[in-house]
Amino acid sequence: DRKGEMQFQRHICAMQIFSLVGMASAFSVAYPTSSLRKSFASSASFSPRLGRPAICEPKMQFGLGNIFGGGKKISQEQAGLVPDLFPQPFQEKSILRVKYPNWVKSAVDLTNVASFGGTPTKGAGEIQPGQLITPTQAQDRPVVGWEAEPGAYYTLVMTDPDAPSPSSPTLREWVHWVRVNIPGDNLPCDGEDGGDDLKAYVGAGPPKGTGQHRYFFLLFKQPGGKISFSEADRTPLVRSGRDKWSVSNFAEKYELGAPVAWSFFKAEFDNYVMELDAKLRGDIK
Repeated sequence: DRKGEMQFQRHICAMQIFSLVGMASAFSVAYPTSSLRKSFASSASFSPRLGRPAICEPKMQFGLGNIFGGGKKISQEQAGLVPDLFPQPFQEKSILRVKYPNWVKSAVDLTNVASFGGTPTKGAGEIQPGQLITPTQAQDRPVVGWEAEPGAYYTLVMTDPDAPSPSSPTLREWVHWVRVNIPGDNLPCDGEDGGDDLKAYVGAGPPKGTGQHRYFFLLFKQPGGKISFSEADRTPLVRSGRDKWSVSNFAEKYELGAPVAWSFFKAEFDNYVMELDAKLRGDIK
């Protein structure tokens, strides 16, 4: 219907704004800072009805074929989503778009005292399913978008079934991010969407010598609206409480049903993993 079409176009336009801001500043990380948002606002008239720049009005047309066309089509079985995370295939009801920052901070080589980090380096941008990126490029949480139902709430999970190594995943799964109660009226999911990080975001951290790990994003529509999640399931930016997790058991516990959308990327060790390990131990901020 017309209302749903307008809602989806606003979501897509929001993704475009994040892309523009990311390209405009080498210091933009996971999402724009308030100063960047103010700078962008000063160059675009605002729509009182939408509370977004006027270029986001539904009159701006996007060809869905241009946006979603050309990407790799990978089945749940080809990706290993089935059976590694779920025993049976499920019906996909939306397309999940995952966009990492266009620019990130370079990692410090903690084994080399002469190493300097923190300089801007090229990020991954919007990823295609199965794309190989680096842990450095995945260090900050991404912006995630999908075709949402107005009034609905969603849960987003990021998990690694290949821990500690794809050849011997004895710690399967290692959960990297769980964001819950995301209102479908307020996308994209960017940390300012009204949702709640039940498990704080931890970037990709595959151990050295273990090859490429898969990092799956799984989206669930919460069937009964907002859910009161147990505080026992909450995990801050620490390592404990993340291994031997199960997204299927989590979905069963909260009666989330099957995912409605998914995507994934691959990554293997780079110097950022040592920095991430230090952060999880509390050695560095």
